[in-house]
Amino acid sequence: MKDPLFGNKVAAAVLAAALLIFGLPQLTKAILGGGEHGGGHAEELHLAYCCVELETSAATGDAVEEVYDLGALLADASIAGGERRSALCASCHTFAEGGADGTGPNLWNIVGRQVGGVSGFGYTSVLQDDGGAWTYERLDAYLRNSQEYMPGTAMVQRFPRDNQRADILAYLGSLSASPAPFPAPLPVVEVTEADAEADHGEDAEAH
Repeated sequence: MKDPLFGNKVAAAVLAAALLIFGLPQLTKAILGGGEHGGGHAEELHLAYCCVELETSAATGDAVEEVYDLGALLADASIAGGERRSALCASCHTFAEGGADGTGPNLWNIVGRQVGGVSGFGYTSVLQDDGGAWTYERLDAYLRNSQEYMPGTAMVQRFPRDNQRADILAYLGSLSASPAPFPAPLPVVEVTEADAEADHGEDAEAH
Protein backbone atom coordinates (compact mmCIF):
# COMPACT_ATOMS: atom_id res chain seq x y z
CA MET A 1 0.00 0.00 0.00
CA LYS A 2 1.31 3.44 -0.91
CA ASP A 3 2.44 5.54 2.07
CA PRO A 4 0.17 8.65 2.17
CA LEU A 5 2.93 10.63 3.89
CA PHE A 6 5.65 9.66 1.41
CA GLY A 7 5.65 13.10 -0.28
CA ASN A 8 5.94 14.90 3.07
CA LYS A 9 8.84 12.68 4.15
CA VAL A 10 10.72 13.35 0.91
CA ALA A 11 10.21 17.11 1.28
CA ALA A 12 11.43 16.98 4.90
CA ALA A 13 14.54 15.04 3.88
CA VAL A 14 15.35 17.56 1.14
CA LEU A 15 14.89 20.49 3.56
CA ALA A 16 17.14 18.85 6.18
CA ALA A 17 19.85 18.25 3.56
CA ALA A 18 19.67 21.89 2.42
CA LEU A 19 20.02 23.13 5.99
CA LEU A 20 23.10 20.95 6.51
CA ILE A 21 24.71 22.05 3.25
CA PHE A 22 24.12 25.79 3.62
CA GLY A 23 23.91 26.22 7.39
CA LEU A 24 26.81 24.08 8.60
CA PRO A 25 29.60 26.34 7.21
CA GLN A 26 28.03 29.38 8.87
CA LEU A 27 27.68 27.52 12.16
CA THR A 28 31.30 26.41 11.97
CA LYS A 29 32.46 29.99 11.26
CA ALA A 30 30.49 31.31 14.24
CA ILE A 31 31.92 28.69 16.60
CA LEU A 32 35.53 28.89 15.44
CA GLY A 33 35.55 32.66 14.89
CA GLY A 34 36.49 32.54 11.22
CA GLY A 35 36.30 35.63 9.04
CA GLU A 36 36.41 39.31 9.93
CA HIS A 37 33.85 41.59 11.49
CA GLY A 38 33.71 45.35 11.20
CA GLY A 39 36.64 45.77 8.86
CA GLY A 40 39.75 43.84 9.77
CA HIS A 41 39.63 43.00 13.49
CA ALA A 42 39.79 39.23 13.15
CA GLU A 43 43.07 39.03 15.07
CA GLU A 44 41.82 40.93 18.12
CA LEU A 45 40.31 39.26 21.16
CA HIS A 46 38.54 41.61 23.57
CA LEU A 47 37.80 40.36 27.10
CA ALA A 48 36.75 43.44 29.03
CA TYR A 49 36.64 43.16 32.81
CA CYS A 50 36.18 46.30 34.91
CA CYS A 51 39.14 48.51 34.13
CA VAL A 52 41.48 46.03 32.40
CA GLU A 53 41.19 44.83 28.82
CA LEU A 54 43.01 41.89 27.30
CA GLU A 55 43.88 42.11 23.64
CA THR A 56 45.69 39.56 21.51
CA SER A 57 48.86 40.90 19.93
CA ALA A 58 48.87 40.42 16.16
CA ALA A 59 52.70 40.20 16.24
CA THR A 60 53.19 37.53 18.90
CA GLY A 61 49.76 36.05 19.54
CA ASP A 62 50.22 36.74 23.26
CA ALA A 63 47.63 38.49 25.45
CA VAL A 64 48.57 42.12 26.09
CA GLU A 65 47.11 43.80 29.16
CA GLU A 66 45.86 47.35 28.67
CA VAL A 67 45.58 49.13 32.03
CA TYR A 68 42.94 51.81 32.62
CA ASP A 69 44.75 55.18 32.49
CA LEU A 70 42.73 57.97 34.13
CA GLY A 71 45.58 60.46 33.71
CA ALA A 72 45.59 60.00 29.93
CA LEU A 73 41.81 60.31 29.78
CA LEU A 74 41.87 63.55 31.76
CA ALA A 75 44.66 64.96 29.60
CA ASP A 76 42.34 64.61 26.59
CA ALA A 77 39.16 65.63 28.43
CA SER A 78 36.98 68.63 27.60
CA ILE A 79 35.98 70.95 30.45
CA ALA A 80 33.25 72.48 28.27
CA GLY A 81 31.99 69.00 27.43
CA GLY A 82 31.98 68.13 31.12
CA GLU A 83 29.98 71.25 31.94
CA ARG A 84 27.36 70.24 29.39
CA ARG A 85 27.17 66.70 30.74
CA SER A 86 26.92 67.98 34.30
CA ALA A 87 23.61 69.65 33.47
CA LEU A 88 22.14 66.30 34.43
CA CYS A 89 23.41 66.88 37.98
CA ALA A 90 22.03 70.42 38.30
CA SER A 91 18.71 69.18 39.64
CA CYS A 92 20.52 68.12 42.85
CA HIS A 93 23.74 70.17 42.96
CA THR A 94 24.94 73.73 42.47
CA PHE A 95 28.40 74.44 41.06
CA ALA A 96 29.17 78.10 41.77
CA GLU A 97 31.34 79.25 44.64
CA GLY A 98 29.14 79.86 47.66
CA GLY A 99 26.17 78.15 45.98
CA ALA A 100 23.42 76.72 48.14
CA ASP A 101 23.12 73.02 48.84
CA GLY A 102 20.25 71.20 47.19
CA THR A 103 19.35 67.54 47.39
CA GLY A 104 23.11 67.12 47.06
CA PRO A 105 25.87 69.38 48.38
CA ASN A 106 27.38 72.29 46.47
CA LEU A 107 30.23 71.01 44.30
CA TRP A 108 32.55 74.03 44.25
CA ASN A 109 36.04 72.90 45.25
CA ILE A 110 34.93 69.26 45.34
CA VAL A 111 38.30 67.82 44.23
CA GLY A 112 40.46 67.60 47.32
CA ARG A 113 37.58 68.28 49.71
CA GLN A 114 36.92 65.98 52.65
CA VAL A 115 34.34 63.31 51.88
CA GLY A 116 31.16 64.41 53.65
CA GLY A 117 32.86 67.72 54.39
CA VAL A 118 30.18 70.34 53.72
CA SER A 119 29.16 71.67 57.12
CA GLY A 120 25.47 71.37 57.88
CA PHE A 121 24.63 69.08 54.96
CA GLY A 122 22.74 65.88 55.83
CA TYR A 123 25.05 63.22 54.43
CA THR A 124 24.21 59.54 54.55
CA SER A 125 26.09 57.51 57.14
CA VAL A 126 28.24 55.77 54.50
CA LEU A 127 29.63 59.13 53.36
CA GLN A 128 30.05 60.39 56.91
CA ASP A 129 32.02 57.27 57.83
CA ASP A 130 34.07 56.94 54.63
CA GLY A 131 36.77 59.47 55.46
CA GLY A 132 39.54 60.78 53.26
CA ALA A 133 39.31 63.31 50.46
CA TRP A 134 37.64 63.34 47.06
CA THR A 135 40.47 62.66 44.63
CA TYR A 136 40.00 62.34 40.88
CA GLU A 137 40.37 58.58 41.29
CA ARG A 138 37.67 58.34 43.96
CA LEU A 139 35.30 60.61 42.08
CA ASP A 140 35.89 58.54 38.95
CA ALA A 141 34.88 55.34 40.73
CA TYR A 142 31.90 57.07 42.35
CA LEU A 143 30.62 58.48 39.07
CA ARG A 144 31.11 55.18 37.24
CA ASN A 145 28.55 53.54 39.51
CA SER A 146 27.78 55.28 42.79
CA GLN A 147 25.79 52.42 44.31
CA GLU A 148 28.40 49.82 43.45
CA TYR A 149 31.29 51.95 44.75
CA MET A 150 29.51 53.11 47.89
CA PRO A 151 26.41 51.00 48.64
CA GLY A 152 23.88 52.97 50.63
CA THR A 153 24.73 56.42 49.29
CA ALA A 154 21.70 58.56 48.39
CA MET A 155 23.12 59.34 44.96
CA VAL A 156 21.99 56.89 42.29
CA GLN A 157 23.93 57.68 39.13
CA ARG A 158 26.04 55.87 36.54
CA PHE A 159 28.38 57.24 33.89
CA PRO A 160 29.84 54.07 32.35
CA ARG A 161 31.64 55.71 29.41
CA ASP A 162 35.23 56.56 30.33
CA ASN A 163 35.60 59.62 28.07
CA GLN A 164 32.31 61.17 29.22
CA ARG A 165 33.23 60.61 32.86
CA ALA A 166 36.64 62.18 32.26
CA ASP A 167 34.96 65.28 30.83
CA ILE A 168 32.83 65.61 33.96
CA LEU A 169 35.87 65.14 36.21
CA ALA A 170 37.79 67.80 34.28
CA TYR A 171 34.89 70.20 34.78
CA LEU A 172 34.60 69.40 38.50
CA GLY A 173 38.34 69.95 38.84
CA SER A 174 37.98 73.40 37.31
CA LEU A 175 35.53 74.45 40.04
CA SER A 176 38.21 75.94 42.25
CA ALA A 177 40.35 79.03 42.62
CA SER A 178 43.33 76.64 42.65
CA PRO A 179 42.36 73.56 40.62
CA ALA A 180 43.94 70.29 41.70
CA PRO A 181 46.34 68.94 39.07
CA PHE A 182 45.30 65.88 37.11
CA PRO A 183 47.04 62.59 37.90
CA ALA A 184 49.91 61.99 35.51
CA PRO A 185 49.32 59.56 32.65
CA LEU A 186 50.92 56.17 33.08
CA PRO A 187 54.38 55.86 31.51
CA VAL A 188 54.44 54.37 28.04
CA VAL A 189 56.44 51.17 27.96
CA GLU A 190 57.83 50.43 24.52
CA VAL A 191 58.30 46.74 23.79
CA THR A 192 60.81 46.00 21.05
CA GLU A 193 60.58 42.98 18.81
CA ALA A 194 63.59 41.49 20.62
CA ASP A 195 61.84 41.88 24.00
CA ALA A 196 58.71 40.23 22.65
CA GLU A 197 60.71 37.30 21.27
CA ALA A 198 62.58 36.93 24.58
CA ASP A 199 59.33 36.88 26.55
CA HIS A 200 57.86 34.37 24.14
CA GLY A 201 60.92 32.16 24.56
CA GLU A 202 60.68 32.27 28.36
CA ASP A 203 57.02 31.30 28.17
CA ALA A 204 57.88 28.37 25.91
CA GLU A 205 60.55 27.13 28.34
CA ALA A 206 58.12 27.38 31.24
CA HIS A 207 55.82 24.95 29.46
